[in-house]
Amino acid sequence: MEALRLRVNAPEVIHETIDGEVIIISLASGNYYSVKGCGADVWDVIQHSNQTAPEIVAEVARLFGRSAAEVEASVVRFLEDLRTEGLIAGDEGQHGGPTLAVASANGRAPSQAFEPPVLEKYTDMQDLVLLDPVHEVGATGWPEPRPDAPVQGSSA
Repeated sequence: MEALRLRVNAPEVIHETIDGEVIIISLASGNYYSVKGCGADVWDVIQHSNQTAPEIVAEVARLFGRSAAEVEASVVRFLEDLRTEGLIAGDEGQHGGPTLAVASANGRAPSQAFEPPVLEKYTDMQDLVLLDPVHEVGATGWPEPRPDAPVQGSSA
């Protein structure tokens, strides 16, 4: 993962931040995830940049006023968890995007003192998420059926 620039694995993954908690849904597996506290801050770094794992560690360390050595093991473990679940993906040869310093200028501040980030996984809605033919919101608004969903009333 060292040389790969990490990004949210869209469009297979959708996410929303509500009151400091990131809710992540994998449309491929049907699982959903909760990320709070420092994990939400790490997700924010991933979402707003296209950086390698060491760059993400450095950005998180800067955000929390810690050394990279203090946060490295737990952030890398969290990144591996995200990657194992298919929530983030790597892009070789991509250039990094804006860093969290840009987001910080827009009022972004860490959620709290640094604690190891945790990815909470839930599988109880898996069947419903996988059965749902509606996954995307289009320009016309909600709902927009998936392209492979059958159209009601068609004889196909």
